[in-house]
Amino acid sequence: MSIGHALLGLVESGPRHGYDLKRAFDEKFGRDRPLHYGQVCSNMARLLENGLVE
Repeated sequence: MSIGHALLGLVESGPRHGYDLKRAFDEKFGRDRPLHYGQVCSNMARLLENGLVE
Protein backbone atom coordinates (compact mmCIF):
# COMPACT_ATOMS: atom_id res chain seq x y z
CA MET A 1 0.00 0.00 0.00
CA SER A 2 1.34 3.42 -0.90
CA ILE A 3 1.43 6.39 1.47
CA GLY A 4 -1.02 8.19 -0.80
CA HIS A 5 -3.55 5.38 -0.54
CA ALA A 6 -3.19 5.32 3.24
CA LEU A 7 -3.71 9.09 3.45
CA LEU A 8 -6.78 8.84 1.23
CA GLY A 9 -8.22 6.32 3.66
CA LEU A 10 -7.50 8.63 6.57
CA VAL A 11 -9.25 11.65 4.99
CA GLU A 12 -12.25 9.64 3.87
CA SER A 13 -14.19 10.62 6.99
CA GLY A 14 -13.57 14.34 6.46
CA PRO A 15 -10.94 17.08 6.35
CA ARG A 16 -7.89 16.68 8.56
CA HIS A 17 -4.83 18.77 9.27
CA GLY A 18 -1.45 17.41 8.19
CA TYR A 19 -0.36 16.92 11.80
CA ASP A 20 -3.48 14.83 12.44
CA LEU A 21 -2.79 12.76 9.33
CA LYS A 22 0.77 12.05 10.44
CA ARG A 23 -0.35 11.08 13.93
CA ALA A 24 -3.10 8.78 12.60
CA PHE A 25 -0.71 7.21 10.07
CA ASP A 26 1.94 6.61 12.72
CA GLU A 27 -0.63 5.04 15.07
CA LYS A 28 -1.59 2.52 12.39
CA PHE A 29 1.69 1.94 10.55
CA GLY A 30 4.40 3.84 12.43
CA ARG A 31 6.13 0.91 14.05
CA ASP A 32 7.20 -0.46 10.70
CA ARG A 33 7.33 2.73 8.67
CA PRO A 34 7.21 6.11 10.45
CA LEU A 35 6.04 9.00 8.30
CA HIS A 36 7.87 12.32 8.04
CA TYR A 37 5.89 15.58 7.89
CA GLY A 38 7.35 16.36 4.47
CA GLN A 39 5.92 13.11 3.14
CA VAL A 40 2.43 14.14 4.24
CA CYS A 41 2.73 17.46 2.40
CA SER A 42 4.18 16.02 -0.79
CA ASN A 43 1.68 13.17 -0.96
CA MET A 44 -1.29 15.42 -0.24
CA ALA A 45 -0.08 17.87 -2.92
CA ARG A 46 0.09 14.99 -5.40
CA LEU A 47 -3.41 13.82 -4.44
CA LEU A 48 -4.69 17.37 -4.88
CA GLU A 49 -3.00 17.67 -8.27
CA ASN A 50 -4.63 14.41 -9.36
CA GLY A 51 -8.06 15.63 -8.24
CA LEU A 52 -8.43 13.01 -5.50
CA VAL A 53 -8.77 15.52 -2.63
CA GLU A 54 -9.98 19.09 -2.32
